Amino acid sequence: MKLTQSGAKEAVLSALDVSIPPAVRREVVDEGKTGGYPDALIVEENIAKGRLKTAGLSLRRTGESALLVGGEKEVLGLYLEGRFDAVASDDSRFLKKMESLNVPYLTAAACIAYLSISGRAGRKNALDLLEKLRRHISDDEYSVVRLFLEGKT
Repeated sequence: MKLTQSGAKEAVLSALDVSIPPAVRREVVDEGKTGGYPDALIVEENIAKGRLKTAGLSLRRTGESALLVGGEKEVLGLYLEGRFDAVASDDSRFLKKMESLNVPYLTAAACIAYLSISGRAGRKNALDLLEKLRRHISDDEYSVVRLFLEGKT
């Protein structure tokens, strides 16, 4: 949602293969529309246009997934099936759980850094996107990614 709010979502979806499990789709789109969240309509549109995919999974029971519920459990399940290189989220609580399980993850700011690394966004464009994201992320994350984008790391 942070990427949507900062205006970076389109660039990230064009640069990365992004999929969500069915429970995340229900939580974000169906429940979001019921709750009146405008992001729900944007996510639904991205699914309809094929920019964002829904990935089914065979719910593999693991001790790790017992720590999670709903969409978070399915996100971990997709990763554990070996179909994805990392998970992405803007939920710091969820990311701390992923870190404790040694699951690689991307934050919204890391996605913007990737846009620059991959050549999908020039440095100035990436810095502009990061600036729009700034109010949604920690000062530490902002500073680290800014220094990286400026070539100071």
